[in-house]
Amino acid sequence: MSQQASADAARAGTTPRWWWVAAPAAVLVLVALCLRAPFAAVGPLLGELGDDLGLSTGALAVVTALPLVCFGLVSPFAPALAARFGVHGAVLVGVALIAAGVLLRVAGAPGLFIGTVLLSGGIAVGNVLLPAAAREEYGARAAVVLGLITASMSGSAALGAGLARPLSSAAGGPGAGLLLWGVLVLVALLAMGALARARRGAPRPGAAPSGGRTAILRDRVALAVTLYFGFQSLSFYAMLTWLADVLESESGVSPVAAGGLLAVATGLAVPLALVIPGLAGRRPGQQGWILLGALPAIAAITGLLLAPEAAPLLWAALYGFGSGVAFPLSIMLIVARSRDVAQTGRLSATAQSVGYLLAATGPLGVGLLHDATGAWAPGLLLMLTAVVLQLVVGLAAARPRLLSPAA
Repeated sequence: MSQQASADAARAGTTPRWWWVAAPAAVLVLVALCLRAPFAAVGPLLGELGDDLGLSTGALAVVTALPLVCFGLVSPFAPALAARFGVHGAVLVGVALIAAGVLLRVAGAPGLFIGTVLLSGGIAVGNVLLPAAAREEYGARAAVVLGLITASMSGSAALGAGLARPLSSAAGGPGAGLLLWGVLVLVALLAMGALARARRGAPRPGAAPSGGRTAILRDRVALAVTLYFGFQSLSFYAMLTWLADVLESESGVSPVAAGGLLAVATGLAVPLALVIPGLAGRRPGQQGWILLGALPAIAAITGLLLAPEAAPLLWAALYGFGSGVAFPLSIMLIVARSRDVAQTGRLSATAQSVGYLLAATGPLGVGLLHDATGAWAPGLLLMLTAVVLQLVVGLAAARPRLLSPAA
């Protein structure tokens, strides 16, 4: 039950209605749907965008890397934004930045770059603060809402990838197709605005202490968790950006089918996000789950390298399954390896900041390798290396140990 709804009902001497209790969760889930689709839709349209705007594969790779760089650079400042505007107000600012970025992306090549930076900054704020908003609304009962938020983010990526080409065809071009995501963002902006106004008097969190992000990385457990978050993010965003192009070129599928296979791969993360944290948290160690997140992805990339035309659906599904296990597992490890709420917050900020900066090298590296060689094999080898490193650091992060008290 929403803590705020309960307080309002207590003051009025009534029992809160179910829809009043569920409304904040619905708003937060709606915002979560905006945190992946606007840039997940870019990957299947890279070829068309390059043709329309006269951009090389390398320039397009920079566009795909910008969101991850912004995630890493902006994430540490989200707590300060919450201290200034309140958690709900800061999330509202993030959604407003996403809306502005979506609008700017239709303004030619400069607009594509500037708009991508703006919407990525807004997404970074949402990434960090949506769990805090859920905690503020539902307190100790926030776990279900957090699961819905994580699943919505994964579902958003699937929607963006799967609908990219149909929307582009319906709108008459890739730029107009990307603009259509503004409708979803506008609805989320209005809903979040209403919720933020209703929570205007809520206490604001204190600003995070300076220096904590670098200090925590001196702890080996924190470093392993952070690197695991980074390598699994690198693998996922490289897949999100380039898998459709790889399937078109190497597996011989049509552009629409390639987008559909990417949607299948990303869509598998939705049910997995709902069940993995609870199942993996039942045991003190998670080594088996680390293997489950890495081995299918390794098999998929190996298949794309050696026999891309043999089973493109299988390769996409295996890659998506592995990524779908690894992402919620990385979030669960942040909680499982920390000692208290404050340490969880520091580790989460560090993992997202450092991890996303590391992840940015994936889409960029694959794109630049393809630009230099004209082939996808070097990029696939880079992705394979990332998953192997994910496995190695993941096995270290999965050991049943906690961060030191001083971390």
